[in-house]
Amino acid sequence: MLQVTFIGKINQTNDIVSEVLISSLEASIDFVSPEINFTDQLSLHNEGPDLIIYDLNTSHGHGNAPDKINEIKSWSTVIPILVLDHHADKNFVQPLIDAGASGIISHTPAESILVEAVHELLNGNTFCEYSD
Repeated sequence: MLQVTFIGKINQTNDIVSEVLISSLEASIDFVSPEINFTDQLSLHNEGPDLIIYDLNTSHGHGNAPDKINEIKSWSTVIPILVLDHHADKNFVQPLIDAGASGIISHTPAESILVEAVHELLNGNTFCEYSD
C-alpha cells in the first residue's frame, strides 16, 4: 500500500486530492499540519512515507516554501516531494525545484495529472505540470 504524508490543512480541495489517492492508488494518507515542525512528525513513522505531498496553498504564511522543502530533504533525500502550487510562473516554480521538489502540480489537479505525477515520482522521475 502506498504511504503518503500530506503536509497541509484539510480542506475541500485536499479532501478531493486524498480521495483520488485512496481510490486510484490505494494510498494510506497521514495529514501533518504545516504549523508544526513536520520533520518531527515525519520521524514518528519508522520507515517513512513513500511520498510526501506539500500543499503550498494551505501552508501559506508558515515559512518560506523552498526552506521548508530543504528541511524535508534534510530529513530524507530519497522520498519524493510532490508540491501542490497555484503558480504557473517559472519564477515561482524554479525555486521549489532547486530546493528539492520532485514534482509540481496545480493545487486543484485533474485526477489524471495527479495519478501521472505520483507514478512518475515513484519511478524516480520528476514531474512538472507547468511548461516553460
